Amino acid sequence: VYATLFPRRGDRIVLDSNMGPGGYDVTAMRLFARGLEDRFPDFAAFAMAHPEYGLGSTRKEVTDTYFELAERLDEKPYQDVDGTAFRGYTFDSLYADASMPRLAEFWQAVDTGGPLPLPEPPAGLENLMAARFAVVCGDSRWPGTVREYQRNVAVDRHRYPMLGGSTASINPCAFWPREGTEPPVRITGRGPSNVLMLQNERDPGTPLAGARELRRAFGGRATMVTADQGGHGVYPYGRNTCANDAATRFLTTGERPARDLACAARPSE
Repeated sequence: VYATLFPRRGDRIVLDSNMGPGGYDVTAMRLFARGLEDRFPDFAAFAMAHPEYGLGSTRKEVTDTYFELAERLDEKPYQDVDGTAFRGYTFDSLYADASMPRLAEFWQAVDTGGPLPLPEPPAGLENLMAARFAVVCGDSRWPGTVREYQRNVAVDRHRYPMLGGSTASINPCAFWPREGTEPPVRITGRGPSNVLMLQNERDPGTPLAGARELRRAFGGRATMVTADQGGHGVYPYGRNTCANDAATRFLTTGERPARDLACAARPSE
């Protein structure tokens, strides 16, 4: 938005882990379901490589375990964890590879009846969520009828069954005041070509599908570097040297890849 409103006031702009051109709107919220589907194979591979968790020896078996546990918790919650909470915790844990062992332990505990390795909720969570809605609901227009949300849930439940349509469901934004302080900013290709987009191919929070839409909206203003890896956040974590080097080179010298660049996974991945 800043780059669009003030095109002559930007120098070298790096956008890491990108939403679509509408920002955190209803489309982005629904794309979380796509993000889980994109990212889940990475966790399945982790579970297959660690048979001590007993979650499955093939991708299909791990996927079947997921649906079996979610449906079991839908019928009978375990230690206050129901199917929706199970799906949500799985989604949140896929933001970083470092969370996968804890997620596997969580699944194992649900399956075997052990103590759940759940962290304490952060202090001020209720305040954080209230502030989040004030920003998200005010930044764009959301559907205003229950029927439209019901239709979206039915579509996403079929299209992305792993999250069950929950991110398409109704939330406070449906009833938020319609008067905006300023109109939404439309992202366009007008302005200097000084944007480098960085994007993991399997990002659960800001899926590649949304990043591609933003890339199209920027047109010639941007170049995008995609990294064949999962998780949220590319730079400067050091996991993919191809993507990191492209960003560092641009920030330090102003030299950007001549065209969109696809960075292969590291051999160890």
